[in-house]
Amino acid sequence: TTARTYPAGCSSSTHGYCSGGQPNNSNIIDKFQFGTTDNSTDVGDLATGLHAAGGGVSTTHGYVFGGTTSGPTGNNLDTIQKFSFASDGNATDTTADLTQVSAYVDGSSSATHGYRHGGQNIPSAVVNTIDKFPFASSANATDVGDLTAARLPYKSTCNSTTHGYTMGGWASPYAGGVIDKFSYATDGNATDVGDLSPVN
Repeated sequence: TTARTYPAGCSSSTHGYCSGGQPNNSNIIDKFQFGTTDNSTDVGDLATGLHAAGGGVSTTHGYVFGGTTSGPTGNNLDTIQKFSFASDGNATDTTADLTQVSAYVDGSSSATHGYRHGGQNIPSAVVNTIDKFPFASSANATDVGDLTAARLPYKSTCNSTTHGYTMGGWASPYAGGVIDKFSYATDGNATDVGDLSPVN
């Protein structure tokens, strides 16, 4: 419904959702239907307006975690928010937290857990942390492994039913086109399983 950068995205089986973003640390939750060309609608508000957060999804809820209410060097968050797919409405703070305050994070999801990939802590430390939190309870996230390199913005994530993937991104050292993969079945570090195609 408004142009934004650094939002968090997730999807139900029928709709896509765009939450938060810049400018002004938006709290808007936008929803749009798959299979149509209709515009999105504003269906609720985040508990805290933010940008540069990660997104995750269970079968029933969308999740928005981490992010920042300022810039990359201040007011980073460790909160985990969720909102229902069944009925439009505002997100709530689950009272669970990530293991670190962190912005510029990405996320993926298994059938039972949400995962946070990397990010940036206060004031400027870039991290390789893989966090895991359960959908079934409001338990805090646990650190279950590491990416092959610490990385923050400009990366992308996705998942299969069995693994999470992190691709590309700015890192120290530079991660470039690395594709990282980690297992949902067993906690552990990611492995470098390939590279993105080179830029000509």
